[in-house]
Amino acid sequence: QVQTFSDSEGWTIYTPYSTTFIPKNPFKARKNQLTGESRHSPIVSNPDDYKKFTIPSTAKDGTLVNSGDFNGLSVAEAQKRLADWIEMNELGSRKVNFRLRDWLISRQRYWGCPIPIVYDKDGNQEAVAEDALPVFLPNVEYYEPGQDGSSPLAGIPEFLNVTTSDGTLGRRETDTMGGFACSSWYFLRFCDPHNENAAFDPEKVKYWMPVDCYVGGAEHAVMHLLYARFWTKVLYDLGLVSVREPFARLQNQGQVLANTPYRKPREGESLDVSEDGILCSFEEAATLPPEDLTWKWARMSKSKGNVVTPDEAVSLYGADALRLYELFVTTFEADIQWSNDGMQGMVRFLSRIFKIVSQIQEGFVSDWWYEMETAEPTKASKNVRRWTHQTLKKVEADINGFSFNTAVSALMIYTNNLGDVLKDTDKEDRALMLALSEAAEYLTIMLSPMAPHSSDELWEGLGREGFCYNAEWPAVKLELCTEDTITIAVQVNGKLRDTIEVSAQATREEIEELAKSTEKIEAYLEGMTIRKVIIVPGKLVNIVVG
Repeated sequence: QVQTFSDSEGWTIYTPYSTTFIPKNPFKARKNQLTGESRHSPIVSNPDDYKKFTIPSTAKDGTLVNSGDFNGLSVAEAQKRLADWIEMNELGSRKVNFRLRDWLISRQRYWGCPIPIVYDKDGNQEAVAEDALPVFLPNVEYYEPGQDGSSPLAGIPEFLNVTTSDGTLGRRETDTMGGFACSSWYFLRFCDPHNENAAFDPEKVKYWMPVDCYVGGAEHAVMHLLYARFWTKVLYDLGLVSVREPFARLQNQGQVLANTPYRKPREGESLDVSEDGILCSFEEAATLPPEDLTWKWARMSKSKGNVVTPDEAVSLYGADALRLYELFVTTFEADIQWSNDGMQGMVRFLSRIFKIVSQIQEGFVSDWWYEMETAEPTKASKNVRRWTHQTLKKVEADINGFSFNTAVSALMIYTNNLGDVLKDTDKEDRALMLALSEAAEYLTIMLSPMAPHSSDELWEGLGREGFCYNAEWPAVKLELCTEDTITIAVQVNGKLRDTIEVSAQATREEIEELAKSTEKIEAYLEGMTIRKVIIVPGKLVNIVVG
């Protein structure tokens, strides 16, 4: 199907997959509304014509094709660029709409919060008296629904039958509230969970609220988070809570993706635009020839039947290796393409930590902090303590910032450095053994949020009691984080010619003198006149000669 529209300067031809502009005067350039560049084929000849155009695909991922100037853009970027174009052509403007939709919270099931409503013989409703609250669910042996689909509570006379306010026989509401009703205010109950006289003490809510950080999937935004905010605002207007917003910070985690099979359509089946195949189960995929299947990474969900439980990974590699893999494989906000293969690297990493701590354990000094005050530091001990406190600072900041992948990476670098030291350790170096004892203890604590089982085992091996989560998090000694020496690049006329090691406290004059005196630099300076010396502190020296 082809549609054509004309304007004063040419014809625009539309097909379901392309738009072509044919100018009446091919030599007359038109200005691109987005970039300002002149071109013979504009984005569209007549903006009004877009109202007649049927969009062939509404996929929200991937990149655009056959879309003129928008080819190759992601959907998100193309939406932004198209919105810019619409505003520039005065066809419309951006607007954010907020709407609280009608919410059906009743459920025909046993579990859930009872709805405190009573009906009289004429079906009129009245709220349960305040002194009769809360309404408790009865203890039941079976909670199947009735054959007519009614709630299980409808078949329990002692729950169903109740007296109304005028003393006549009434009927209790037998539907219960959906889970979102409770999840809209549970955080307030957490502030005062043992209160038997009220939902919560407003003073305790004032102390604890708002929640410092809410962690959840982005899909929570349109339901749970929206209603939690709504309930909080209502309770604030009633004077029952002291905050307008329940959550001070929102941190969305990425989704876990599974490699999911799609098969070719069969007779009577068809694919929508942007669909690659018909979703099928792993079991069905195993019976089909490879050429009939397309595999795509898709979010794990029960509806897709592509959920991979972690049981297999735990049985093969252990729970701690699984945790480390999930934290390390990508950033917290990004999606994970699930694979068991990456956990083998985490098993090797944990094995390396156990080996390092067991080596240190042979000469472990349990009260290392006491002796450290009087021990004369050596070069090796200062290096180990610097790595320890640099890593501690990094891991602490990364955990607080939800950068768990870089926290694991910092521990990997740290264990590699410790492993190098332990290859040639002088056990007579008391300061070094004290530094290594500190390192073993702090490494165990830093690892504990990510691999708790392994950390507790290491903790016990060091002679410590209890669990790591009860141990005090070490304090960073910033004075130990400073490097004793730094590496500086030396350039001649802007080209790198050598590097030098200088004291971190070296003056500009000392750095310049050392840079000029190296054997390589002296060769480039011979017979030349030094015009200028540029020093970028901590980074480079550039000697300009002529």
